Amino acid sequence: MKENEKKKKLGLLLPGGGTKGAFQAGALKYLINDFGRKYDVVAGFSIGALNGSAVAQGDFNRALELWENTKSPGDFIGGNWSFYKGLLSMKPLRKRIEAQLDVDKLRASKTKFLFTVVDLQKGVLVEKDKFAEPFIDWLLASCSIPGVFEPIEIDGHQFVDGGVLSMEPLAHAIREGVDEIDIIPCRSLKQPESEKRIATIIEVAQRCLDLIQSDMLRVDVDRCRGLNKVINKWGDFKGSVNIVEGFILNLAERREDFPLKEYRHVKLNIIQPDRDYIDVLDFDQEKIRAAMDAGYEQAVKVFSDKNSDLK
Repeated sequence: MKENEKKKKLGLLLPGGGTKGAFQAGALKYLINDFGRKYDVVAGFSIGALNGSAVAQGDFNRALELWENTKSPGDFIGGNWSFYKGLLSMKPLRKRIEAQLDVDKLRASKTKFLFTVVDLQKGVLVEKDKFAEPFIDWLLASCSIPGVFEPIEIDGHQFVDGGVLSMEPLAHAIREGVDEIDIIPCRSLKQPESEKRIATIIEVAQRCLDLIQSDMLRVDVDRCRGLNKVINKWGDFKGSVNIVEGFILNLAERREDFPLKEYRHVKLNIIQPDRDYIDVLDFDQEKIRAAMDAGYEQAVKVFSDKNSDLK
């Protein structure tokens, strides 16, 4: 990099998807361990927040080991005697997080970490960062699938999965000034269809939240791509004018009412599965491994040798 060349600020977005998050783990294995990506901003919700916390902490391999060593549902979830509040319990997951996560190390990291939860009382999306207290409670709240898990109560309010109201998932990283975002959804943005028949209440809740999250991310990605095209065309137009016209256009850009004043080009790299390799709460080790392998392969495909300048 030349001395006068500004270092690009790199962001990572990890949406939710339960154990579909194994795909993210596989992709990140390549991006971080093999390709050498170093992120300035990590944002996510649900399982993406859990994977993201390990990335931001600088200990992604610990999260990788957790995925590789998962043997049964009991490693993450359990039954809930208060089933009328939530069919399943996240107590086993809490123990795993407490064992794997070093909150002090996370907070000392130079990487910005952002995640979201939904306040059921206020009906709004709430953004949290690595300095939120009690941190593990907030992290679990981001994973609390409505109906499946009991909402997490903090300061008298109940909070659930941030994916419920994540209308603009890219916005959190973009507001932090990133120039480029690696996006790793847990399901394809191109293929919302599923041939699987929904058989239980839990599967209904999973499928509905899955569709909501995927659609909101797809809309936000399309919006960002559209803005990028407009910004690029404006740049091309400016490059085609003479000095006087260029001076006038520069003056126009400084006006408060200039339409593109608040926008800038943000490069998007999307690593997504070509199909469903595992369900949201499926803990079959073979399927987890298949999802991880698929994530790794898709990351290799996106970040091939021809894109080696992205490092």
